[in-house]
Amino acid sequence: MRLELKRAIGTCVKAYRLKKNIPQESLGPSQPYISNLEAGRGSASIDKIEQMADILGIHPMSIIFAGYLTSNEDVTKEDLFDRIRKELAEIGF
Repeated sequence: MRLELKRAIGTCVKAYRLKKNIPQESLGPSQPYISNLEAGRGSASIDKIEQMADILGIHPMSIIFAGYLTSNEDVTKEDLFDRIRKELAEIGF
């Protein structure tokens, strides 16, 4: 099942949050914000993703990466890693 990216990111935030046993109230700006994000009714800024990732004890890119994998069933984790490595190399990283 292919999800819209903002919904996929919300789904991944929820999965990480539940895995870490963290209530919505403890994850970010407010419980309604997190609820809307997890339901796909809102989008998170990079700052908010960074804040949530810090609380979850993960790298912010894990949320974004998992969101892209969830939103695109045709892309594998390895394909996405390879693409990112290639694109980073193009700019000298």
